Amino acid sequence: MVDRLERLTDLVLFLREGYPRSLREIANAVPGYPPEGEARRQAFERDKRTLRDGGVEITTVPVEGRDQIGYMIRTEDFYLPDLELGADEQAALNLAVAGVRLGDPSGRDALWRLGLPASGGAQPLAELPALPALPRLHGALRSRASVSFSYRSDERRVDPALLRFHGGWWYLVGYDRDRGASRTFRVDRMEGLPSVGAPGSQHLPDGFEVSEALRDEPWKMGESELVPVEVQVDAPLAALVVSELGEPTVTEHRGDGSVLVRLEVTNTAALRSWVLELGDHAEVLAPGWVRDEMAAWLDSIVSAPPVKRPRRRGPSARSPGRDTPRGSATDGVVEEAPREGEAPRDYEVPRVEEPSEDRHGASARATGGRVGAGQRLHRLLAVLTWLARQGRAPVAELAERFGFSPADLIADLELAACCGLPPYTPDQLMEIIVDENEVIADLGPDLARPRRLTAAEGFALAVSARAILSVPGADPEGALARALEKLEATLGDLGSLQVDLDEPPHLAETRRAAVAHEQLELRYYSVSSDEESLRVVDPADVVAVDGRWYLDGYCHRAGGTRRFRVDRILTLRPTGKKAEPSVRSSRSSHDRGPTSAAFVPGPDATVAHLAVDEAGAWVAEAVPVLFTAALTRGRREVALGVASTVWFERLLLRLGPHAEVLGPPELADIGRQAARRLLARYRHAG
Repeated sequence: MVDRLERLTDLVLFLREGYPRSLREIANAVPGYPPEGEARRQAFERDKRTLRDGGVEITTVPVEGRDQIGYMIRTEDFYLPDLELGADEQAALNLAVAGVRLGDPSGRDALWRLGLPASGGAQPLAELPALPALPRLHGALRSRASVSFSYRSDERRVDPALLRFHGGWWYLVGYDRDRGASRTFRVDRMEGLPSVGAPGSQHLPDGFEVSEALRDEPWKMGESELVPVEVQVDAPLAALVVSELGEPTVTEHRGDGSVLVRLEVTNTAALRSWVLELGDHAEVLAPGWVRDEMAAWLDSIVSAPPVKRPRRRGPSARSPGRDTPRGSATDGVVEEAPREGEAPRDYEVPRVEEPSEDRHGASARATGGRVGAGQRLHRLLAVLTWLARQGRAPVAELAERFGFSPADLIADLELAACCGLPPYTPDQLMEIIVDENEVIADLGPDLARPRRLTAAEGFALAVSARAILSVPGADPEGALARALEKLEATLGDLGSLQVDLDEPPHLAETRRAAVAHEQLELRYYSVSSDEESLRVVDPADVVAVDGRWYLDGYCHRAGGTRRFRVDRILTLRPTGKKAEPSVRSSRSSHDRGPTSAAFVPGPDATVAHLAVDEAGAWVAEAVPVLFTAALTRGRREVALGVASTVWFERLLLRLGPHAEVLGPPELADIGRQAARRLLARYRHAG
């Protein structure tokens, strides 16, 4: 019986010959297809889907004769033009992919297609959220195609202009055809995958300027007229807010250390959320109607009837209908949480064993631990591209570079040595010699050419490079910038992708200290305690997670590893001491860099259960939750670990009337008490 990998490899080689082949010709020439009939057609259709999923495009064309339909792989659909990357540019792309974590292997796969084996030695520097819609939207921008999607239950038809990561979220900027104006959409709020129109169907109106549609602050991402709003920020948070907003927003520095800031607002709900995140330290002063809106929101929390519902103990008793526990994090439930921690009390995280799947959905368990035929073909073609350039390589080196076990690599290369073109005589087979130590190949110049990238691979490569170039201090004209310019010229990107990472005041000093292993003394504002503290920290890493920078290191006050948000460092000074060697080496190379595990609630955390309606469902996106489950009347139950009542009360203030605390009883009145305290402030003259 012919191995499916062998059949797929022969099919690719056969259809690359340059002219269309009918299904009858294919089945007669490529071993492994069933006898003529429906089974043959179904087998061929499965192979087509597998190849297309892996980025090998099969074109259907009319042919003369009784078959009428032929199939071929066009050269321009299989190969990329040579990017002519220099050695330094190749290395820069490799390091960019290794330095940005996107949640899937598309960046690594892109390097494989370019004939550049991915390196596993670089330390991840940044982690960005991966969304299924992103490669499709990026592809639409590259092909200048229109898109349509459902957004908050409303169908939108948009001519896209820019895909932008900013402030922890992905946004699509474009021209909304039905509203006749520029609009900005959060990609994670799109319902389902967007539909992409024909290439060239994008029609941006004359004079459309992307810069006019970009509004960095969330309170500017609305469709109303701009309204000037004055906010007072009290002394404890004044410095942090000024560093976030910029000195030009400040209208007055007061003697008590507080500041007045003036903001241009189109989205008062977003402004309210930002103000409430500052808790007792911020107050809207003017205009009066915005202040009244804030007071009305707080009053709706105070006047809500108390919940009389028993607390549930945890998801172990609610497995039917339970959603998958979330592992992502943005601002973090636990400020300065340990890297590793036990689950909070009264809660046991369920372990769900699922068969691992490759990118084509083939279960590794079903193949005896090996990946499916589609991924095997993808890896094999990557190895062959490398061998076509190098001629020979040690088995151990190839296996490490391309993620094989040595035994699987040898087996697949021995199978490839049996592949070629009809009539499969020795002169028509690929010239590959394999022994247990070395591979020698003579594959010709065609296989040495870089292969066409899938949408996901093109996006991953471009966003990795963009993210690294957005790191403060990156060389805008260096090897990576040159490599990206060549890549985008080939892909047709035309600058339609933008990645913004913030640059808090102490970032450069923090990164320098981490590289030099210099101990730091920090004056730090903690959201969880709502107070400043003095910390002595031995830095380990500085990493960006969802657009925010964090310092990981050993905190001498806490007696353990902690994560600190760099934009909450008030002052910083080197102590003149070196970090402890044990801190420098405490994290192995495979465990370095960004990780959501830093936000696991510790053993002293309490599990809170919320009931949220549709308007409050954002909480499951914005903070790490332990589980969610459906309730009646369109509501959902959300369980999350709470180690700080200050953090929890601010979350409840932002959720307002759209959330109820189901338990435990000691947390049930937290939000109401905080709202009553703030409302008293708003009932006095601003």
